[in-house]
Parts: sequence; C-alpha cells; structure tokens
Amino acid sequence: MNIGYIGLGALGGQLARRFLKDHQLTVWDISAAAVGELASLGASVAPTAAELAKRADVVFLCLPRSADVKNAVFAPDGLAAGLSPGKIVVDQTSGVPEETREIAAALAESGVLMMDAAVSASPQIVSTGNANLMVSASAEVLDRADPALRAITDKIFRCGFRVGDGQALKTVNNAMNAGNRLGILEVLAFGRKSGLTLQTIADHLSDGEACCQITDRMLPALLQGKASTDFALSLMLKDIYQALSLGMKHGTPMPITGIVQGLLQIGGNLQGPQARLEDMVKIIGSMAGSSIADDALKSAAAQSESSGADTLETIASIVASQSRAISYECISAGLNYGLQLKDMSQVLHGSSAWSTGSRNIFSELMSGERPSNSSVDDALKHLQEGCSFASRIGVPLMIANETRAIFERMRCQFGPGKRVHELSRLYPATAHDAT
Repeated sequence: MNIGYIGLGALGGQLARRFLKDHQLTVWDISAAAVGELASLGASVAPTAAELAKRADVVFLCLPRSADVKNAVFAPDGLAAGLSPGKIVVDQTSGVPEETREIAAALAESGVLMMDAAVSASPQIVSTGNANLMVSASAEVLDRADPALRAITDKIFRCGFRVGDGQALKTVNNAMNAGNRLGILEVLAFGRKSGLTLQTIADHLSDGEACCQITDRMLPALLQGKASTDFALSLMLKDIYQALSLGMKHGTPMPITGIVQGLLQIGGNLQGPQARLEDMVKIIGSMAGSSIADDALKSAAAQSESSGADTLETIASIVASQSRAISYECISAGLNYGLQLKDMSQVLHGSSAWSTGSRNIFSELMSGERPSNSSVDDALKHLQEGCSFASRIGVPLMIANETRAIFERMRCQFGPGKRVHELSRLYPATAHDAT
C-alpha cells in the first residue's frame, strides 16, 4: 500500500517509521531535518503536500493542532489539490472533534474519505508497536484503512462512527493523565516538605487505591533522576484547554481540570515556549518552597516516625480521592459529548490515564461491582487533615483542596455514611449511565 505521512515531529516521526517495513512511504514536512531522517531510512520525499496526496492511497497526518491540519489540507499545494475520490485521510492529531468533522465534510464533497486515529503512547512505545489507537469511522472506511493502521499497532479500539470521536476520547485520556500527574506532584511536594523522603512516599503509593500510571512511571523515573516524559508543556496545555472546551460545550463542570490548566499555564509562563511537561516537577516543588526530587536536601519540617506514618496514610488517601474525582469529571465529559462507557473503559483501562480509581469507577458503573469499600467520611477526614497541615507548612494543595470541596459537597448534599462509589450522584452523566 502507498502511504503518505505529514507531520514528522517526535510522535509523527515514529508513527511514520512503522510503515517502512511493509509499505511504500512518502513523507512531507516543513522540517528539512525531519524529512531527511526519514529519507535516509528509505522513505520517498514529496516536494509538496499535493504531490504526496497524488502518490498515496492513504494519507496520515500528525500535527500540533486541528488548525494545522486544516492548513495542510486546504492551503495552496495542500493535500486537497492532490486527493482524488476514494482516497483516505487519517488524522492522528490530538485535535478538536468538531473541527475535524468540518474538514471531513469538505473532503467528502470531492469523494475523499476521512477518519481519525488518535494515539495513546509515547514515541518510545510507538516504536515497539504497542501504541493504542483510538479510531472512529464508518465500517467501510475502517475496513479499507485497517492494513495501514495495523502497520502501527494491533491495539486498535473503535470509539464511534463519527469522525472525531477518537480525538474526543484522547482528550479525556490526556485530561485524566494531567490531573493525576499534577495532583501527585503537589502531594509529593507536601510530603517532602513535611519531612518524608521521596523513596518513602513512592513505596507507599506503589500499590492500593493510590496506584496509577503516574505512580508506576513517573515516581521510578524521579527516583532515578530521569525524566518520565519529553512532552511539550504547550501541547499538554493545548490538550487541557480542549478538554475544558469539550466540557463547557456539553455542560460538564470540570473544576479540577480548570486548576490543572492554571498550573500548566503558570509553568508555561515561567519557562517559556520551549518548556517541557517535566519542568512541572521543579515548578510545583518551588511553589511549595520545597524540592520534590532532591532527597539530599533537608526538609523544613522534621517528623517523628509516628507522625510520618500518619502523613503517609493521609497522602495515599488524598491521591486515591483525587484520582476518583478527576476520573468522574473526565468520564462525565466524555459521556456528555457522546462517547460510550464501554469504549472509554476499554481504552482508558490500560492507557496513560488509568488509575485504581478510574478502574474501580468503570467496574461500578458497568457491572455494579464495588472494588472499593471506602467511605466518603474517611476520605474527607484525610483530605481535611492533609489540606490543613499543608496550609500550616506553606504548601498550596490546589487539586487536593478542590477534591476536598467536592467530597464536602457530597456529604452536605446526601448526608454522612456514604461510600465513595456514591459520588457518581454528583455527576449526572455517570449516574444516568449506571442505571
């Protein structure tokens, strides 16, 4: 099959490489260096996007924003000038579903087919063939594109029939991932300033209800002095803005995601346009007057062994509560947009967004199982104690404090003695879906 690929950045470059073994690959990009690297591996180079479209049966794009996709398609010498009826365009951009559907509708007038295939994986995972693809398309388009998609990975998840539904699920995934990441960073800064070592905290969060993809991947990297991600902060900020926009458009309050956006914007403003998501480790630590990763520094508040154990229990409980609250608001946004619970469960269960809280929520909503017997009152007790202690030692637990407010609203509205699975009553979309 003749494949065209546009957008050879960190992710797109690795995706394009997957076609070199079994397909004829033609590439185009504004970066001469990126094009040259693919050419040295055996790819053909098109002088324009239009020429690439003429040579390819299926054209893939992986660009920063939907606006970039629109420009690549409709600019002079863009894809549209070279596409003919029956050809397929596959958008792998973390884009805006409504904008993608507009592009698809315009191409359909010329008989060109379009689908989206959002990627949940780092470039390193893509290179191994273990990425997750979140695709949405008609059965006909998906069937024709299947051989090309399977050159990337066999982990292909159908997320709907509307073009853009895969992108919507990617948006939900990224919002959950970012919420868990920054929430845990805030808690790490709190634990470090309270006198605990990073190793001690990491050991305590490595299993149980506090466990998530972030504790599995970020904490070991921090302990080794390595970066856990090389993602651009500006792109994550863009993804979070898209998540908030999706929530606003479909009537879903997303207060924690709003705080995540604010923290990321602070990071971007402080570090500039070249900032990486990993820079948030130092930024969150600095905001707390502490250092998250440097265990050689002595903390301002030394603790006794018994008080340290109490703080560890509080920290684990806060992380578990945050993960559950983050999951509820993001799952609700996806449901209100029109995604199906079973599709979200299938993808998010093993993606970069997973947490024990999200997995428990899917079990509760889909099968009525109750993997967690935790009570709202116990969780709230730890949230209140942790947030109070953090205030006394000068640590701004923004995400934990918002989670505390959510749990307090649950108790005020429905009374004491509730279990954490009953938090779904605060989120009409999940409560409706569970009935």
